[in-house]
Amino acid sequence: MSTEQDRPVPAEDFATLLAREQTGPALQEGQVVKGRVIQIGEDVVFVEVQGSVEAVMARAELDDEQGNLQVSIGDEVEATVIATENEVRLSRKLLKGIQAREQLGMAAANGLPVEGKVTAVVKGGYEVMVAGLRAFCPFSQIDVRRVESADAFLNQVLEFRIARYSENGRNFVVSRRQLLEEQATKAAEEVRKKIVPGAVLPGTVTSLTDFGAFVDLGGVQGLVHISEISHSRVVKTAEVLRVGEAVSVKVLKIDEKTGKIALSMKALAGDPWTAVAGQLRERQIVRGRIVRAMDFGVFVELLPGVDGLLHSSEIPRNQQGRVKEAATAQEEMTVMILAIDLDKRRVSLALAPEGATPGEQAEESLLAVGAAVNGTVEGVEPFGVFVRLGPGQTGLIPNAEMGTPRGTDHRKEFPPGAEVKVVVTAIEDGGKRIRLSRAKAREHEERADTQTYLQGSAPKGRGFGVTLGDLLKQSRKN
Repeated sequence: MSTEQDRPVPAEDFATLLAREQTGPALQEGQVVKGRVIQIGEDVVFVEVQGSVEAVMARAELDDEQGNLQVSIGDEVEATVIATENEVRLSRKLLKGIQAREQLGMAAANGLPVEGKVTAVVKGGYEVMVAGLRAFCPFSQIDVRRVESADAFLNQVLEFRIARYSENGRNFVVSRRQLLEEQATKAAEEVRKKIVPGAVLPGTVTSLTDFGAFVDLGGVQGLVHISEISHSRVVKTAEVLRVGEAVSVKVLKIDEKTGKIALSMKALAGDPWTAVAGQLRERQIVRGRIVRAMDFGVFVELLPGVDGLLHSSEIPRNQQGRVKEAATAQEEMTVMILAIDLDKRRVSLALAPEGATPGEQAEESLLAVGAAVNGTVEGVEPFGVFVRLGPGQTGLIPNAEMGTPRGTDHRKEFPPGAEVKVVVTAIEDGGKRIRLSRAKAREHEERADTQTYLQGSAPKGRGFGVTLGDLLKQSRKN
């Protein structure tokens, strides 16, 4: 005997079952779905969801601000189901209509964005008209940043998320901030994929501190340390950057543990030392700014990112106090370039000769063994006296060459700044070591005075009828 289970199933029932298997679970209002654009009409766009279900969506929702359609056939779109009877309708935002209150309730339950117009500033926030109903948006929920002017959003049509909807719309609160934060989170996820060491990215300065500037890369912030802003020394970030300024930065590194991102602006400016060969030369007079002081001297910025060292040995004792004051105030000063070492990235400096003009080339002062020169005492050590002869030229008078009686206190007799005449006795190590003799200089002076006296050009002696020269001349005649 046959039963109901044994009876053959009609062909149309197989088709129904097959269609049911292909379409999957029934769509529900408020459900967020993804679909593929299959046809574009004049007012609507047809979207295929769940493989075979055809849904319609208002074309206006897919237009940009200029009215240009932003999708093509085959593109994927994400939307919310707002109707399932008769036909499946999708929406990215709430549409106005006779079912506004029902749709608002559905939008609130499913987090569907709604469109509203800011119509007034009220106590604590804004009045917003949404689908013909009045809603309230607190000041803190209108934007992600502090709003300087409450009137800034008046009469603007914006998108909001419903934060509270009850009593059939009488208790209606919306938030724009929630939407903006969600959008920023999605954007940040995309941006983070691009943030890798070495990447060059656009950004916006969001805040300035004593130690640098924070830059927004698109929902993700990084820090440009003050030392990475410019090749030139930056004392205050506010002097070179401002909040809201668009900048380009290079990613230096990312701390995997903390997520902190180190950025650089100066890394995009190139190597400043490439300009040295064409702009700086030895014995050139230049003007620069003192950028920092050390125990051994001061560093002077000659070009952006290129500093030279004015060693303390090149600063006369009577000028060291003034140079320290200038260093504290980071003043400008005129210096002469003594040497340039591009390989070691070093520039040695000396104070410019008195009266020298920036840009000119100072004549090289060549010393020769045996030359008698004038110098200034720089310091006294147990083994001798150091004498400054000129920019980049300091020599040593050993005690044995001082020409003073044994036991003389050289510190007392030759204070810093005292002028002495010396003879160059040796030049070693490319001119870096110069040996001097005061005793030989005195011998030269005495010999010259004697020679002059013997030649009869000395002044006539007072109280005598004849001079020694006259007597010598007379003796030669005899």
